[in-house]
Amino acid sequence: MYGWSFAARTVDEVGLLLRALGKHRYLAEVDHRLHWAVDAAVAVVDPTFEGAVARLTELRVEHPDLDLGSRDPALWRAAPADEVIAALAALWDSGARGERCRAALRQTLRDEGIDVSEHQPFQSDADEPPHPELVLLDWVLLPVDELDTERHAGALRAMADTGEDVNPSEPSHLEGPTLSEVELCDGCPRGVLPTDFMVWADGPYRYCDYVFRGASRAAKLVDPPVGYRDIDEA
Repeated sequence: MYGWSFAARTVDEVGLLLRALGKHRYLAEVDHRLHWAVDAAVAVVDPTFEGAVARLTELRVEHPDLDLGSRDPALWRAAPADEVIAALAALWDSGARGERCRAALRQTLRDEGIDVSEHQPFQSDADEPPHPELVLLDWVLLPVDELDTERHAGALRAMADTGEDVNPSEPSHLEGPTLSEVELCDGCPRGVLPTDFMVWADGPYRYCDYVFRGASRAAKLVDPPVGYRDIDEA
């Protein structure tokens, strides 16, 4: 996968970017998920998350052997972008609200015997990500052979004559940054991320770059995203 950095370092900017990435004509699928511990922590300051906490309680009644510290997919729930943004806003809040939310998250995880990772915020090993990842951000772009010559003309022009080896039937998968306890509790001091928000992609470079630039414009970010070819050409 290749990474693009976006000029999004505040919760508001990240929120605008997430909404833009989830609403464009090249999108095939959005899959955002929140870990049960995030729901439990955010519910302390935001009652709209209490329903998700109640659903986990019901799940535990149905499955009494469920290990809350495991990798069982049932411990994550699908969440719309607005709920993901609300969770990030609560956890990255620079005031007392954020302090309460972060303290609740830490205590929730310790109560289940889940240790905190020792990596620095946004510097985890990509090959061995920390467990659990608490917020999962994934998108899928349409395969190239499903692009319409009129509706998707921009990306098709961007890919023309690049010489890039493309599998036209394969969708392109996008992933947000690793968001574990470290990133959610220590990664946004004073409400500002220490580094640009990263999104990774495994599809044709020019296709993904075109989509990312469009999303950045839609989010009204101050600068366009930077991919590895931008660095090589600098």
